[in-house]
Amino acid sequence: MPDLALDTLTADSLRAWLVDCVATHLDRPAEAVDTTAKLSDYGLDSLHVLAIAAELEDHLDISLDPTVMWDNPTLDSLSVALVRELSQNA
Repeated sequence: MPDLALDTLTADSLRAWLVDCVATHLDRPAEAVDTTAKLSDYGLDSLHVLAIAAELEDHLDISLDPTVMWDNPTLDSLSVALVRELSQNA
């Protein structure tokens, strides 16, 4: 997965990266990942979600509040919340 550049980060680009990341963890094609579904609906347990959060931190070179994944349980809500938070902290 390509690294995301913070200066060109959008909710759409972050959502696409998250879809690829989740698809990799689920071992299924990205097209099979519904961005409106809760991550828990895919059977991702807390360990998977924490692994995804860690990968996201590495790719964005940021530190995330661990609750961000629980507060935003879909990829749509997560990508919007993260872009909003990053733009406020820029």
